[in-house]
Amino acid sequence: MAPLCGPTPRQVIAEAERTNARLGHDNLGSLSTSRGFVPLQPPRLSFAPPHAAWDELTAQLPALYRDLAVRAALDAMPVLPAGPAALPDADLQRAATVLGVLGHAWVHGTPDGRTDLPDSVARPWAQVRHRLGRSPEPVLSYLDLIVHNWRLVGDGAAAPLRLPHLRLLVPAVDNQEEQVFYLSQLEILAGCAPIVPLVADAQDAVLADEPQALRAALDGIADVLRTTRRSLSSIDPRPHSATHVDPVVWAKTVAPFAVPWRPGVLGPSGTASPVVNLLDSFLGRSSHASQLGREIELHRRSYPRHWRSLLDAVDRVSVADHVAAHGRPDLTASWEAVRAAYAGDDGFLGRHRRKVYGYLSVAFTVGRSVTIGGFAGSPREHAWDEVDAALRQSQAERRADVRGGPPVPPRAPAAGPACPAAPARCRQLSVADLALHNDDRHGWWTAIGGRVHDVTGLLQHHPGGRAVLQAHAGLEASDAFLRAHVGRPGVERLLRSTEIGRLTRPATTCGAYPAWVRALGAVVELQNTYRLDRSLGRGTDLCVPDGRRASAFQTDRVADTHDRFVDGYLPQLAVELLLPLTGAAAAPAGRRPTGTPVATCYRDRMDDLDRRVATVKRLLCVGVRRCEAGGDADRVARELSRVAGRAVAVCLEESTCSTPRCRR
Repeated sequence: MAPLCGPTPRQVIAEAERTNARLGHDNLGSLSTSRGFVPLQPPRLSFAPPHAAWDELTAQLPALYRDLAVRAALDAMPVLPAGPAALPDADLQRAATVLGVLGHAWVHGTPDGRTDLPDSVARPWAQVRHRLGRSPEPVLSYLDLIVHNWRLVGDGAAAPLRLPHLRLLVPAVDNQEEQVFYLSQLEILAGCAPIVPLVADAQDAVLADEPQALRAALDGIADVLRTTRRSLSSIDPRPHSATHVDPVVWAKTVAPFAVPWRPGVLGPSGTASPVVNLLDSFLGRSSHASQLGREIELHRRSYPRHWRSLLDAVDRVSVADHVAAHGRPDLTASWEAVRAAYAGDDGFLGRHRRKVYGYLSVAFTVGRSVTIGGFAGSPREHAWDEVDAALRQSQAERRADVRGGPPVPPRAPAAGPACPAAPARCRQLSVADLALHNDDRHGWWTAIGGRVHDVTGLLQHHPGGRAVLQAHAGLEASDAFLRAHVGRPGVERLLRSTEIGRLTRPATTCGAYPAWVRALGAVVELQNTYRLDRSLGRGTDLCVPDGRRASAFQTDRVADTHDRFVDGYLPQLAVELLLPLTGAAAAPAGRRPTGTPVATCYRDRMDDLDRRVATVKRLLCVGVRRCEAGGDADRVARELSRVAGRAVAVCLEESTCSTPRCRR
């Protein structure tokens, strides 16, 4: 092999260790054989007295966030200098984390569109970013949010960096969803630490042409990936789990927090992980044509110096070419094992994609409008499917055996005749029957591939959590099922055990039948969305009369939910789907409540909204069944027009409850 025109990965790692030890900080990038990309020393816990005001406000931040008081506190905070004379280099990374979290709390804590940070944050944060050699754009980076945002608790100093021994250094919300979601990413980064020296071993073996050493390194990398991917399960949507991350609470509190507020700015998404870029370089990823592929390349350019130097060194030696040239079956098998453990459907990226799909499907359903990576859309646009497709495409770019784009999900099995030995499965169920089963009173049903399944017994134990089943209850859910479950062990057996009948669509002469079915599906989806959305206030007086007092943050989000439905979702449903069913050219004016509205709490307003959505669903079920019954065409048309008109009126009516706005 021709001599290299630069240092090897082992030389880069050694130089980084010497430099960081000499400087006394990791501002150029934490990198070592023992911790990989994780700092050797825990992040600093406090500043020197001149900057104690930052520490004081950081300690108060979760309470300020709950009370919607972040802005007032930051406006009152003094402007502290962050130049070399005032802030030592060793404090720069803590300052980047603290000021970044405070800045995002100021913007996202009260989501009203304002991004003009107060001088107390904007000026020192800009100085810190400049001294660290970063982009001038105000952004909370992956380094700030994950790599340097932790502290040890208990006997963590003598143990691996695992969730039980970790707490966030600078929490904003300080709930379990925030702690588990961010710290599990640190746990994965720490668990992948052995990959860094193993990559160096592999490339040394290639340069020395030592096949046995190369095979040992490859087998070691595959073992680490198989072990580390289990950390993804720490983000657990099941309520009984010790690391439960409620998808709705996560969507309302954690998910929006790190989103950049300026278009085109890189945020701390999963593609920013240095392990992802390292494995892409090591495995010889050549295509970055996908949106996520381009994003990963941009993250690489933004990395600190030591990280970029390591990736450049890895790029200089192609292990893939060496394995292909040797043609040894044992080397090829070890190489393929690494690729499968990383980019395979059951590898690290495959499991990550399924985890992302479950959480994002709920998050976008309950009002999340954009991801950290910039994927955006309303609940009706199903943006989570777009994210899943992008993850599949990016995964396919890492697999040399894939050509022509991402793998296409298999189709659901066709609905054939039910088994004669199971008469219950022969039940003929209509879309109206299905639509009525999306609550605790009636049970939870969903349809997959033309068959109806009662998933009530799965709510507490479903690996994707209760919320994802509730989001698809009463609906045809084949697409979501295929993206998450096809090919998984035990799925076919589970489908057989939950099947209760076939979803039938009668051969009716009513030409409006498809439109009524479409409208019914839309209102069921809306009802599921509303009830999940409202669950943020579970246990508070926003949901039950004798509940605990809700925080200002919860009340603000419930007010946002109410306004989205009353001012947006219901009128949109009425105009786009229901009005055409009436045969009218324009919607009637909203009905005014009789008498004088009585000032009530948000619980009453939300209860009233729940009643309206349920009423619209009940009316649409009547319409669907009337279509199915058939009869004289003119008479059916008149009856359907009246039913649709009543549904439109309910959507557009004004609430009989009123209250002063609680939101800031």
